[in-house]
Amino acid sequence: MRTHENKSIKGSRRAAALVGALLVVVAGVGILALGGIAADNPSAVSDSSTDASTNSSSEDTADDEENSSTPLPTTAESNPEPSDGEVEDNHSEDNEAGDNHSEDNEAGDNHSEDAQQEDRSGVNFVPGVRDFTVSTEVYDESSSDVEDGFVSPGEHRLLRFDMIVYNVGDSDAELGRPENRPDLFDYSESHDHEHLKRFNKYTLLDDSGEETGAVRKQTFCLRDLNQTRSTASGSPQFDCEYQGISAGWADEYDASLPGQYIIIDDLPDGAYTLEATTNAAGAIDEVCDSDNTVRVDLTIHGDTVSVDTPRRHYVKPSAC
Repeated sequence: MRTHENKSIKGSRRAAALVGALLVVVAGVGILALGGIAADNPSAVSDSSTDASTNSSSEDTADDEENSSTPLPTTAESNPEPSDGEVEDNHSEDNEAGDNHSEDNEAGDNHSEDAQQEDRSGVNFVPGVRDFTVSTEVYDESSSDVEDGFVSPGEHRLLRFDMIVYNVGDSDAELGRPENRPDLFDYSESHDHEHLKRFNKYTLLDDSGEETGAVRKQTFCLRDLNQTRSTASGSPQFDCEYQGISAGWADEYDASLPGQYIIIDDLPDGAYTLEATTNAAGAIDEVCDSDNTVRVDLTIHGDTVSVDTPRRHYVKPSAC
């Protein structure tokens, strides 16, 4: 009996030992299997951690550089207030511009139309008058003014002034060669070239607005004399041989020229209004003719004349 029990005990112990061995083997295999996963990707976690750290660092650095080179605008930067010095400089520039504009007005040769945006689709004449003087002059029968019929022989009291014709439209006023249009032109002995008939009309009104009888229908040679618009043709296209006025140019008859006056022989001293009309006979088609007359109030006393109208109203009125 005892021997049989001992054998059973020994068998049980051996079975337990075998089971233990099998458990050890299974555990070892499990460990090896887990070790295999780590071994297949030995730096997977480490790389992921390193990449995240590196990328985060790089992005932060890039953001810092971008923010450093192109800072976000603040209200002050997007709408900066000028310094006192800048304000003074701008004020000086404005004053200088104003001074230059005044000089241009006094010179009268280069009146800019750019700022006023006076362009019109077609031809548009606008007159200007300036530099008024009263003089007493003597003409004999051989005078070219007499030959042209401007004045009769003898002594005359004259109101002289400059007449300027601006083409503020965007098309050239082209008349061409006078010999091709004898119906429009007359030869002027005093000027020695052809003139467009009755192109300008000058009328002196008294203080009640009535005509005084001092009237002249003045012939005119149309030509490009002064460029008045920076965007206009840079060189003159018309002269007294081939007549016209380019868009953005002006012609001028100086007060000293033959016929450029109104005779005021018997006119008493007092207040008057000069009306000067260009294209008076309508020989040239315009897109607008309601701005063809300029008016200026004058006071004549002896051989002196004073102007009572602001210059901006009679050198060139606004275009219609």
